[in-house]
Amino acid sequence: MNEYCGIFGITCNDPNFSVSGLIYSGLMAIQHRGQIFSGLSVYTSKKLIYSYKNRGIVSKVLNPKKLKAYTGNVGIGHVSCSGPRAYDVKEAQPYHFKSEKIEFSVAMNGIIHNYDYLVKELRNRGRIFAGKTDIELIVTLIETFSDSTNTWLSILKKLLTKIDGWFSLIILTQDGEIYSLRDPTAHKPLCYGSFEFDNKKFSVIASESCALDALGAKLIDDIKPGQIICINQANKISTYETEIPKNHQICAFEYIYFARPDSIIDGVSVFDARYNLGINLAKLDEDRSFKNTIVIPVPDSGRSAAMGYAWKSGLPYEEGLIKNRYVWQLKVSDLKEKLNTIKAVVEGHNIILIDDSIISGITMRKIIAMLKEADALSIHVRVSAPPIVNNCRANSNLSNRDLLIAHQKKLGKSEDYIEEIRKYIGADSLKYQNIEGLVKSIGLEKDSICKSCFDMNLEKQEQINE
Repeated sequence: MNEYCGIFGITCNDPNFSVSGLIYSGLMAIQHRGQIFSGLSVYTSKKLIYSYKNRGIVSKVLNPKKLKAYTGNVGIGHVSCSGPRAYDVKEAQPYHFKSEKIEFSVAMNGIIHNYDYLVKELRNRGRIFAGKTDIELIVTLIETFSDSTNTWLSILKKLLTKIDGWFSLIILTQDGEIYSLRDPTAHKPLCYGSFEFDNKKFSVIASESCALDALGAKLIDDIKPGQIICINQANKISTYETEIPKNHQICAFEYIYFARPDSIIDGVSVFDARYNLGINLAKLDEDRSFKNTIVIPVPDSGRSAAMGYAWKSGLPYEEGLIKNRYVWQLKVSDLKEKLNTIKAVVEGHNIILIDDSIISGITMRKIIAMLKEADALSIHVRVSAPPIVNNCRANSNLSNRDLLIAHQKKLGKSEDYIEEIRKYIGADSLKYQNIEGLVKSIGLEKDSICKSCFDMNLEKQEQINE
């Protein structure tokens, strides 16, 4: 699945210190959130914003030569996949904008639901769009709002009122300040922290807390739904609440798949959530007796849940599938170039195979075939996520319900659509997580977790045009 992107920002109170290397380290920590584009923007001692972005992973784009060329004591960074509205490198992020009245660089993680409506409205007012990206729309809105207000706080409050979407945002201003916010649902993660080093003070903002850990920063808090924070060059952190109605709905897939297991999102350890998902899956099998059986994960996102399943069931945990660690740098379509079985582990065993989710079923079908080729006796698939039966506006892999195997089989009004999926993927048995187990495993209030992709009763999600 496409995680889309990760955002990062950092300030240092020493104007002669360059944060470029720290931006590199922070982006490396959230590289899993996007591998197509990487970039940064820095605020220099000459009070200028310089930006660089290109296609590729962080280590390729932000090489030592580039880090030396782009220096400043305040900066932001971005990693991304292509997203639901694909773009080329000139529209990658951070997106640097400069006019006679305002200059800034901005990066986002998320999607705007009322994109078409807002673009039409702005075009009617004479605004011109060069592409079809959410970030260009945000830039245009900021420029438009700056006509009637001269404070960033007012601009961002208007932005939160105008946009219907799931997004987190970070902005580097022409005054060397960083502003950041989450939408009123806080659907996308965003946190902040601080640290001191060599008599210098630093403040950090990132999509995930693992980026703070990479720098030795202490997590202060998650940005709350609809909240705006500002960090100035003196490292003073100011938080601003908005009067916009809030409805906390963090994406369940952050805990199931997207985030790194060592991250903490909205106070919940991602590892603990996945481990608990595995425990709950094992509880679904308490009435079964498995002999000569091992538990193996589909790497990497199935690993924590597999550990939880093994602990609860008392079955041995093994690594039976190896992932090519350089797969991000390869354009591969053959699953065997991405995964390989360890026959010495798999051969002659019954397998409990743990994966985070099943989308089309094609990949799982191929993995099961590979395990059978390695002479597994039987394969019992257990899935951390409930069946994905509905589309999602924030994930291009889930945007078309017709491509979701659980939706297809359930829509066919099969008496046992899970059994139909089992037959298709070739497993000896198949069990999914239930909604109750999902909520309990994450540990947040049920209404604070977005579960729309697991709900068949929801109507097809259309873009909001009004």
